[in-house]
Amino acid sequence: MEKMYVRLAGRVRVNTSSLNAQGTVGNVIELARAHILLKLDGGFELVEVPVITGNTFKHWHFVHFVTAYKELGGEKLCEYCKRLVGYRSPDTKGRDERYFVERCAGEDLHGFLQPERGVRRESLVKASFLIPAEDCETRFDIITHNRVVVSEQGTVPRGQQGMMLFKRQYSSSLYGFSLALDLYYVGRLLYAGSDELVVGEEEAKRRGKASLLALLPLLAGEVGASRSRAQPVWRVEELIAAWSPKPLPSLVHGHYADYVEQSVRTIASFSKLTGAEAEIVVYGIDEGAFSRLEETLRSVGVDSRVKLVRRDSWQGVVEYLVDKYESSGSAR
Repeated sequence: MEKMYVRLAGRVRVNTSSLNAQGTVGNVIELARAHILLKLDGGFELVEVPVITGNTFKHWHFVHFVTAYKELGGEKLCEYCKRLVGYRSPDTKGRDERYFVERCAGEDLHGFLQPERGVRRESLVKASFLIPAEDCETRFDIITHNRVVVSEQGTVPRGQQGMMLFKRQYSSSLYGFSLALDLYYVGRLLYAGSDELVVGEEEAKRRGKASLLALLPLLAGEVGASRSRAQPVWRVEELIAAWSPKPLPSLVHGHYADYVEQSVRTIASFSKLTGAEAEIVVYGIDEGAFSRLEETLRSVGVDSRVKLVRRDSWQGVVEYLVDKYESSGSAR
């Protein structure tokens, strides 16, 4: 196979986290919140919940991608990407997409905008908000912290502020998410219409592999702010990944209780209508649920084209994707 499009969705259990603050009210540092629509008692209701924004989720994939890319021997990074800064490119020498794709792996994978020249590239990585699962309760807590100023003698100096109190919000919830990676277009021009590969095949595969390796620290919880004093108590509960040589529809967001079943049905319908082959890898699904997923593929009539695989760890799902990418010839 010469192409690889990857789609992921899942759920992570996150306790006592403050990963996405949005400002202060008085001396309280508040979490980012948004209203989501929940189906309650036969109707719909808007509920305010803590969220981790797609901007945050995508940024940390970018950070881990750059780190992995360097570890794999990659050297093509602009000055901003080298410093893990996702920024509108100030490079006015570039007059077209090719210029930036050839010179910077970060701008190739995560997109860019050069406003003076009006040159842009859409990101090959698309990330959702992390929002609480619809079938799980969410709580906010406010915890008081303090900072104490002491003299060299260990006393609080008179006339100075000896103690500063501040409060920070924390939340605990089961968060759902979804991700998409269009790895076929790594190193290729999006808008020329020719799918021309403008970097070497080895360089393209290095970039693509780094994008998958970045999933390991990302899904291990290296996401967001305030981790120096509030490293989240984070655990991946469920994960589903699908890949195909053809552009796949997105999987159903992990917010929804039936996202695994509906995601498999979506891929099955896509395969039925297009003849596309695909593989689906799942973690956190019990044997009974897995059997029902197999039955879904059989009932749609695509069990010979859509392979369903179960792994006993979420890390095994990522390993599976990396192995498939390395053997797929995706850069050709």
